Amino acid sequence: MSIKSELRKEYLSKRQSLSGLEQNKLNDLLLIQLQSMELPFANILLSYIPMEDRAEPDTFLFSDYIKFLFPQIQIGYPITNMKLGTMEAYLTNEDTEFEKVQYGLIEPVSEHLIRPEEVDIVIVPLLVADRSGYRVGYGKGMYDKFLSRCRNDVFKIGFSFSNPIEQILDIDRNDISLDVLICPNQKYFFK
Repeated sequence: MSIKSELRKEYLSKRQSLSGLEQNKLNDLLLIQLQSMELPFANILLSYIPMEDRAEPDTFLFSDYIKFLFPQIQIGYPITNMKLGTMEAYLTNEDTEFEKVQYGLIEPVSEHLIRPEEVDIVIVPLLVADRSGYRVGYGKGMYDKFLSRCRNDVFKIGFSFSNPIEQILDIDRNDISLDVLICPNQKYFFK
């Protein structure tokens, strides 16, 4: 049972069954793992707003820590186009407003487009990843399309409450693997 559609259901259900207390503990462990590694220098970080109903890891913890490491860093968030199945990154600041859009996504109200080749680090959403760094997302392929437009050295980092599985069987030729997967008790580096 290692195809994306089945894994998507299984791991979303696992995450949603966690209590708030369990999620907080796992987020703290993910942050400790992040703090124990060396990150490449970065001027622009692309993150995303975690969706509570999907029990996603708390990306604010991670982006705040990265901002502590690199005080000059600017943080962007995606704005999606569901009709085209694409996304673009937009810079934000402390005054940026956010709005809830289709599928419960929370996106910035911003006009400051970031060119993909300007992004240094991307926090990539996922439900589960495998031991080769490939991930199961929500099935639209938007991040892979965006990542294909970034520089080759963009640092792709994923956070997961679950350890990686052995293999995702239906990897597509357009899928792009992570550079590191951070789990509560271990980091997995790829490439």
